[in-house]
Amino acid sequence: MYRYVALIWDTANATAAATTSHIREHFVAWTPVVDQPGLLLFHTGVGSSETRILESGTGAICGRLFARAGAMDAFVSTGGRDLIDHHWGRYVAFLRNVETEEVHVLRDPTGGLPCFVTSLDGVRIVFSDIESILPLGALRFSINWKYVAAFVPYSALQIRDTGLNEVTELQAGERITFRSGAIERALLWNPMHVVARGFIEDPAEAIAAVRDCVQHCVHTWAGLHRSVIHNLSGGLDSSIVLSCLMSMPDRPEVTCLHFYAPSSREDERKFARLAAAHFGVELVEHALETAALDLRELLHLRHSPRPWFYIYDLEQGSVESQIAARQRATTVFSGSGGDGLFLQARAELAVADYLRRHGLSPQVLRVALSAARITRTSLWPILRNGIRQHLKRPVRHQFGGMEEIRTLIPADVFAAARNDDSLIHPWLASVGSIPPGLRWQIMCVSIAPAFYNAFDNPLEVERTPALFSQPLIELCLRIPSYVWISGGRDRSIVRQAFASDLPQSIVRRTQKGAIDRHNRKLMDANERFIREMLLEGVLVNRGLLDKARLETFLSRAASPVGFEYNEVLRQHLCTEMWLRRWLASLPTSSSAH
Repeated sequence: MYRYVALIWDTANATAAATTSHIREHFVAWTPVVDQPGLLLFHTGVGSSETRILESGTGAICGRLFARAGAMDAFVSTGGRDLIDHHWGRYVAFLRNVETEEVHVLRDPTGGLPCFVTSLDGVRIVFSDIESILPLGALRFSINWKYVAAFVPYSALQIRDTGLNEVTELQAGERITFRSGAIERALLWNPMHVVARGFIEDPAEAIAAVRDCVQHCVHTWAGLHRSVIHNLSGGLDSSIVLSCLMSMPDRPEVTCLHFYAPSSREDERKFARLAAAHFGVELVEHALETAALDLRELLHLRHSPRPWFYIYDLEQGSVESQIAARQRATTVFSGSGGDGLFLQARAELAVADYLRRHGLSPQVLRVALSAARITRTSLWPILRNGIRQHLKRPVRHQFGGMEEIRTLIPADVFAAARNDDSLIHPWLASVGSIPPGLRWQIMCVSIAPAFYNAFDNPLEVERTPALFSQPLIELCLRIPSYVWISGGRDRSIVRQAFASDLPQSIVRRTQKGAIDRHNRKLMDANERFIREMLLEGVLVNRGLLDKARLETFLSRAASPVGFEYNEVLRQHLCTEMWLRRWLASLPTSSSAH
């Protein structure tokens, strides 16, 4: 897998220069890409990523970059703005001004390639994977308990801080400028700047634009590969991506992969088979057998600066890699990101969005009726709640009143995070009143997909969430929530955009596959381990989980099927394991703060 490490320092600082020379020795097996005063950049690994070296020692672009019409490659002279305005992709750019010796680091607006920053004796170390720098030895890390306490109730937390006090994360669309030892941050891309270009409220215009843009993004990414694996769930988004793959004039070889839970309510093979047969592609089906999955493997997580959701990698990562190796595929596609982009959830927020833009008019009844059909509730409560949302004061905290009720988390833990403005995403922190549907959509696109596998895997292959591309994100943000639900169907615009390409039963499908029973079986099969890790764990001991409620929930008799299965298994257990992985390797003094 592709990885990079950059060293940035003030050339007038003798200590920093000596430290740079020492660090350089640890990367003799890596390829030096830029070796200039104040900037030393290494990379390693293969995949669809690359490093584009700029002329005259002015830097490099790590990842993958595509040009839009009218691109001029004025990267350095514009401080990276030309990248944002006239290019797109999955990249981190290192731009060095030869005259001023300042260095800009810019992460693309999707955040698809990780970018973290730490320091050692005056040297700023910018890296994609913390495992690459751990062998340096001189680095010391400690747990950022404030971050952890906010992540437990709000797993969508995305801010500059991480789970480690000594590591910060460059946000999507953000630029850091290093100048004589000082740091200056600037958001070069912001969703509200995109929205300011104007909304697309004509459904016909939106349908045509979405179709063209989805096809363009999928075709562009797929054009890098001769063979791809596509995760085909049988849902709308993954089926749309498959249709785009198959519409390419010079398409790669496509092998579809479908994971299924062998339960009557959760088995979606019929939809995946229907889509695969429709396009005439091979479909590999793999059962998620709970008895065969040992959650003790979570003890062997790779280190990362913040917690993530590891069950997916544990269940599916190695299967993806093995099939990719067999098919000589160089990437794994999926429909990931479509739910947030196409506003699959939260139709009830569309009424407030409409009122915010158009005020109280007869047309709001049509919006309310569409939302009521999708949410399967009556018209008047939807309308009443929408008016209430519209009239109430803007909410400052990051979830805008839309957090899910989670009974296992103490109320004071919720309150502490809710009342802390420093936890608000930078995209939302400087903006006043954002319509709730748009706020929800922005939060969805603020969470970048994982790039690296959570476990060591010699066959690891890059994943390509093609829908999560800057041109499509920008387009979708300009389509209001009340347009997305036109006609009383969620994701109405994208459904209509690809209705002629897909089997009609998939186009009409509105229910997503549930994994509640699968999660319950997985918990039952690993009950002793989960109890050991959580009931006597770090989160409980620090008061971030309610032990009594958790113990009641873990008993089979007292826990109904519901969201808490997903919460316990795929969030709290994963956070606990992330903490234990770090605490086992940190000095005692570092873990106590």
